[in-house]
Amino acid sequence: MDSETRNIYTTLMSIADKIDRKLMQENTTPENVKELLRIDLRNFLIFLTIADHVVAKDEIRYINKSLGYDFDDTTMKQFAINSNITREDFLNQPPASMHYFLKYGRDEFTVHEAKYYDIQKLYILTFQTIGEDFLSSCKHMDIKEVNQLTRYRFMLESNIRSYTRSGGIAPSRPDSIPFKLKSREDISTPNEESEIPFIGNVSGGDKTVADLDSLLKELDDLIGLASVKTEVKNLINLLKIIELRSKSGLKAPSVTKHFVFTGNPGTGKTTVARLLSQIYCSLGILSKGHLVEVDRSGLVAAYMGQTAIKVKEVIDRAKGGVLFIDEAYSLANETPGGDFGQEAIDTLVKAMEDNRDDLIVIVAGYPDLMNNFMNSNPGLKSRFQKTLYFPDYTADDLYKVFAKFCTENDYMLSQSASEYLMEKLQNYVLNKDANFGNARDIRNFLDVAISTQANRLLEENATDADALMTLIPSDLELIFPDKGDKAL
Repeated sequence: MDSETRNIYTTLMSIADKIDRKLMQENTTPENVKELLRIDLRNFLIFLTIADHVVAKDEIRYINKSLGYDFDDTTMKQFAINSNITREDFLNQPPASMHYFLKYGRDEFTVHEAKYYDIQKLYILTFQTIGEDFLSSCKHMDIKEVNQLTRYRFMLESNIRSYTRSGGIAPSRPDSIPFKLKSREDISTPNEESEIPFIGNVSGGDKTVADLDSLLKELDDLIGLASVKTEVKNLINLLKIIELRSKSGLKAPSVTKHFVFTGNPGTGKTTVARLLSQIYCSLGILSKGHLVEVDRSGLVAAYMGQTAIKVKEVIDRAKGGVLFIDEAYSLANETPGGDFGQEAIDTLVKAMEDNRDDLIVIVAGYPDLMNNFMNSNPGLKSRFQKTLYFPDYTADDLYKVFAKFCTENDYMLSQSASEYLMEKLQNYVLNKDANFGNARDIRNFLDVAISTQANRLLEENATDADALMTLIPSDLELIFPDKGDKAL
């Protein structure tokens, strides 16, 4: 595994370990969730391996090295048959470990250590990232394996959506699983001196920042976000005038550097934050122009004394650029047992003041929930005086996003598919609910369409270039079921 994939895998494994601790405390089950997860990932990778009916040596090597198995060509093929992985209904049974991540994933004892505050999202991301890393490491990757990865992720998402809609009833676990928990003596508790890993993403800052005109063009090329683009351009104009006033010896008005981004998921908040970091660098306000993206898990530790250290380390990484805190409102969540979210906020406020000359902080989240965050510390409102609202995408915006993703991946819509998509997106926007994901939904929609098209082409034995590129209405039908025209 590459380092990023390993980090995500290790994070989910650490959560599985915490669930095992919880199960031990409850004394309700003999299962070992860490072992279940390892087995589920093994079966998942074997599922991808056999998609093209060829078991390659580099595929076997990846599974053995990453997950600690000792397969050879013969034993893997036999195992796939004996374990029903070769059967068509393999995707009908969700992975056994999902039961526990859905049931316990929101408990306070797990959320502190998650890469994402939404552990359900992390569960899917782990399978997706490992699957992509697995396929990219294979010398002879086949389109069938790519399609199977899409189908598997779609199965995970469908089961999690069903769990959410059913009011929190997790998929049933197998009746018997022959694994035992570790003994209590084998389970150690981290202390204050334990190494605290960085959990987040860093982008940019390693190359020369583009000139301002290029960055503005990139901003203009973003789909939708008209009001956000206007606000950013107004800010740039103000900064230019302030610079001219300073050069002329005139007093320069103070301008807030820090921002609150509000809006639903998938509306481009992270993308605009990245552009702002580079724009501020091109104007000479920031020294590096990189973006450090974290959420609650990147700032809040699970043990006394670690949160302040964790926040300071993140601040050190972000100096010279922008620190982007997604779902910042989760830091202000109050729990019966208390947590260290408030400590993270207080440490952040002080760090912003100490590093005001070469650091910009952007906090993001839902509009109403961000109000709670802003009221959690008296110093926040004075430091975050500028709020940018990111509106939901219109049906026309979503269509353009879908078309853009198609172009980037060498796909195109037939005329009838184009009309079909626009009609369905209009209904989809009209009937949107709390789970509306804007551009994030569209990426998932394309994945489903690609998988459906692949099955159709194989049935039709159509392999010419035009057929491989073109999506027709039937390829889009699984995205938009008839009832309510809402996407899966």
